[in-house]
Amino acid sequence: MVKLNPWYIVGFVEGEGCFAITISKHKTKKLGLDARLVFEIELRGDDRPVLEKIKNYFGVGHIYNLNYKRYGWFPHAKYSVHSLEDLKKTIVPFFKKYRLKGKKAKDFQLFCQAIDVFTHKKHLTIDGLTKLKDLRKFMNKKRPFGQ
Repeated sequence: MVKLNPWYIVGFVEGEGCFAITISKHKTKKLGLDARLVFEIELRGDDRPVLEKIKNYFGVGHIYNLNYKRYGWFPHAKYSVHSLEDLKKTIVPFFKKYRLKGKKAKDFQLFCQAIDVFTHKKHLTIDGLTKLKDLRKFMNKKRPFGQ
């Protein structure tokens, strides 16, 4: 199998990728909240072979099938990397070497700051969760237009 060109992956992520911080309620966590980081790409299910090639390139993460039948959508597939170690050792170094050029570059910078919060286990504190919430305010669709 021919390995993908890294710049193809960068362009693909510019259009379809997402660097995200999620914070959700969690009954068994000390602070009642659970923070997570994820890099993901979601496509229609018939584009799953592209996700498989990207997963093979990185050698980390998982591909999930998603069924959106209740919304009248086609099935989707999602490539996700959740592991902090995989994010730190594979995904971040890749995007530091092959830099994003569009608005995802800002998301990636904020995502790297969030990884630092997790690396130092500050996500287990109120201050760390507050920092993650502040970073999240300026990521993805939440970022004010043009920033």
